This record gives sequence, structure tokens and C-alpha cells, in this order.
Amino acid sequence: MNTTGKTISVIGGGLIAIGLLYTGISFLLPPILPAPSSPSQTVSTIRHHHIDKTHRVSSKTTSSATTGPNGMTALSYNPAIKQTALNLAKELGIHLLLPSQAYPGTTLVESYVDDSVLNLEFNNMVAMESKNPIMSSYKPGASVNVTLANGVPAEWLLIYGVGGGAYRLLFEEDGTYVRLQLFHGYIPAGLQNAEEIADQFMPVS
Repeated sequence: MNTTGKTISVIGGGLIAIGLLYTGISFLLPPILPAPSSPSQTVSTIRHHHIDKTHRVSSKTTSSATTGPNGMTALSYNPAIKQTALNLAKELGIHLLLPSQAYPGTTLVESYVDDSVLNLEFNNMVAMESKNPIMSSYKPGASVNVTLANGVPAEWLLIYGVGGGAYRLLFEEDGTYVRLQLFHGYIPAGLQNAEEIADQFMPVS
């Protein structure tokens, strides 16, 4: 009986001591904040606001460009760069061909002659022009004949070079042979997109 009472008093005293210790620690330690109920929703909301802000800024800068049903817009050229390309074409005895429309952001950067071929370097593609068919130094892996929307016959070549396979579109217009290649980093770099741009090449007087 006495042993049982001592045991109960010891246990009771221990529980009281634990309770006092827990209470003291609770006052000393900072409170634990509850985690957000839906953290993914919070992150997506922040990203959503960021995307909206970016969209508003870009819409102001591109609102003046009027795109057609195929996503292209009228292409403007720097007068000096255009004149340089025209002079080089005359020296080679060819009619300069330039696209009147292209995808937004397209710019003619420079032009130069390499082995009787006029190279037109755009920021997202390159066009080579010559009075003779432009041959590749690599044997084509495949080829297929197509017709552009303006009725001009063209040919797709799959060329395997040092940088891997690349498609080149060949066509001839107004006595000038053209080889067109879109850069891999160009977003609308599909074959159909290249044919739509090729369809816009016109003689420059």
C-alpha cells in the first residue's frame, strides 16, 4: 500500500515536472508558423503576375507590326545594307532577290560575295544567290521537289555536314538561283515556314 502510494506520487511528481519544463520551453522558443495550405498555388500566382507583366511590355513594343494570316509581316531594310547587297548583285550580274515579308524580327544584317555567290546574312536565316545553280560541297542525303505558292518550282535538300543534318531550299526566280536555310534557333524553322518565306522573294531594282 505504501509502495503503491510512493509509486503514484513519484509518477505524479514526474508528470508535473515534465509539464513545467514544457511550459518553460514554450515561452523561450519562437512559435512554429503553419505551412501554406497550397504552396503550389502561391508559386503559380507569382509566376502568373510575372508573365502578365512581360506580356504587357512586349505587346507595347510589337503593337505597330501588322501580321498577315500566315504570321508574317512586311519586312523593312536598312537603306545602306540594302544598297550594298544591290551593288554586289550588280557586280555578279544577277538580279537581287529579297523577301518582301518575313516573320517579325527578321533583319538583314550584312551581305558579301564568296566564290561568285552573294551571301545574304539575316539574323535568323541565310540566303545564297548566284547566276548558276548553287551546289553543296556535301552529297545530299535526300531530296524532294516541291512547288511554292507562287508557282515557282523548288527542291529540298537534306545535307549532312560538320554540324549535322540541315535542310536547304533551292529555287530559281528571275534568272537568280537561291539557296535558303533557316537557322536552327529560329522559332518558326519548319519546312513549311521556309517555303512561305521563299514565296516572298522578289526582284529588287
